[in-house]
Amino acid sequence: MQLLDEQGFDGLTTNAVAARAGVSIGTLYQYFDGKPALLDALVAQELGAMSGRIVESLAGAPPAAPGERIGRIVRAVTGAYGGRGRVHRLLIEHALSRGTGRRLSPLHAQVVQMLVAGGVPVPGRAPQRLTPAQAFVLAHAIGGVLRALAASEDPPPVRAVEDALALLVAAYVSGLQAC
Repeated sequence: MQLLDEQGFDGLTTNAVAARAGVSIGTLYQYFDGKPALLDALVAQELGAMSGRIVESLAGAPPAAPGERIGRIVRAVTGAYGGRGRVHRLLIEHALSRGTGRRLSPLHAQVVQMLVAGGVPVPGRAPQRLTPAQAFVLAHAIGGVLRALAASEDPPPVRAVEDALALLVAAYVSGLQAC
């Protein structure tokens, strides 16, 4: 992660990783077949940690204010990769180019299940229950925005994205209530 942050893809070589880790190149190759395998391992490690933080933010204490839960989710994503935005962008690029981006599918499925089972908190009312289709749409809408935020080299302020996503969820839930 340090090499990616400092030098990008070009600086991440097996020799540089071995030197930074203080191991021989032969030892490194006992664990990784090469640079793509190293990148795949970083993607798996970081996506797993980020997924755990997102699930924790959804399962945590009920939000005290509208949009609080969205803020928790956004901070879980933006805080991923040790807050290294460049590394996050590079690993997303790698994952999507190799088809390993589907590693988020279990997270999406878990979020959909949580939205169906627990609904979306509505201030002053019982949570708004969602159908599986509604939960799928909402989870993927939020996920798409967060993926774009992480991949952007010049993203809008995180707080503005949090507010916009909270508005999106509130409008969606209001629309469901009107149906």
